[in-house]
Amino acid sequence: MKINMPKWIQKLGFLPGGCANFFPGASDHCGRTWREQRRKINSKTAAAKNHLLNAFQYIRVYAIFLLFFCSTFSYADKPNKVVAIIGVGQNPAGIAVTPDNLFAYVANNNNNSIPGADTISVLNLKNNTLEQTISDSSFSGPYTVTINAAGTKAYVTNSNSTTVTIIDIATNTVSGVIGGFNGPSGFAITPDGNHAYVNNYGAGASSGNGTTVDIVDLNTNAIIGSPITVGQAPAALAITPDGAYVYVISYVNGNPGTGTISIIRTSDNSVQPNAITGFSGPFAIAITPDGKYAYITNFGSNNFSPVGTTVSVVNLSSNAIVATITAGIQPSGIAIAPDGCYAYVSNYSTVYNGPNFTDLTASQGTIYIIDIKKNKVISPVIKVGLSPDTIAISYDGQFAYVTNYTSNTVSVIPLLGLYDINRLRPLYYQQLDETITKLEQAGLL
Repeated sequence: MKINMPKWIQKLGFLPGGCANFFPGASDHCGRTWREQRRKINSKTAAAKNHLLNAFQYIRVYAIFLLFFCSTFSYADKPNKVVAIIGVGQNPAGIAVTPDNLFAYVANNNNNSIPGADTISVLNLKNNTLEQTISDSSFSGPYTVTINAAGTKAYVTNSNSTTVTIIDIATNTVSGVIGGFNGPSGFAITPDGNHAYVNNYGAGASSGNGTTVDIVDLNTNAIIGSPITVGQAPAALAITPDGAYVYVISYVNGNPGTGTISIIRTSDNSVQPNAITGFSGPFAIAITPDGKYAYITNFGSNNFSPVGTTVSVVNLSSNAIVATITAGIQPSGIAIAPDGCYAYVSNYSTVYNGPNFTDLTASQGTIYIIDIKKNKVISPVIKVGLSPDTIAISYDGQFAYVTNYTSNTVSVIPLLGLYDINRLRPLYYQQLDETITKLEQAGLL
């Protein structure tokens, strides 16, 4: 008996020739018995089931990938925009990121002298939260934080006193205090990790009248040698990548053209005082990774008149200013990305309405981005908190962290591009957990 099957069954390929004998023992026109056909149907059915199961597995994997990809890029596709704001202590000034990019240490300067508010905030950068607040009697106007290359110690300059406090990062406790300074406001460690150079801005009645840099032996935690004389009110300093020179910027009085740079040769600690001139209230300095250029913010006068609005570019071969870039109001902090392509500048935009630098009144703080190759400001302008001060960039170049002096916060800014997803280690685990949870809720896992 011959039965013609519908075309849709023929297309399945279960029954060759489009026909089959449905009675046991009979043969179709191809010579196959019903049992043979049945075995073939069962085999094809099992294969189809396996294909469906495999397809479902592919769908599950694709769903996981798609959801993870999209949720992660909800962060990654918004570079140069604040994605988190972390509350810290009173008047955060300096900030430093640990070499593993997991934590940051913030110096809370406590401009209003609130009892017990001279502290260090420890930030967890994996989830952008305040991890811990460190208090110690040695803190007095903590101003900058510098972390050694090993990530084991943080050095805090106490701008209202004569000391530098050492924090053991493993325990987040104070492990030592180095004395003998005069209103220290910067701490730069040599590439070999053996020494540090500390600029003395002046403290108390002598604030702004300091003229020296001290050298610290980091193996003994003591000042060595005689102080090195530089320009008045040394505000910050930076060491070249090869460790050969220290560039010290001197604020002087903040008036146009009065600021200077002194150059210290580390091999013998000889100095060229005021070797480079023409700055206007220089406030921060950053050297490019290739050691060819230095970028200096010109803050202007602390009295807000005259106000600074520029960034100076110095060629470190000729030791001359080769470009002047217009920034915002009171350019303050500056940091250069590890790849050397961009510099990030904070515009403080703040007036002291009260006597003795009190009653801070701030307008919108911003971050400008400088294309280092072109020495031009590029879009976008990033809005942050009030009185943005110091900028620290993570070692992997993925994030910038900005202290907002008046807002008592730290702004978190992703700097990454769209194709940097594989370097998103802190976000990876967070987004993966969220993805798995969503898939479980949808019944796909």
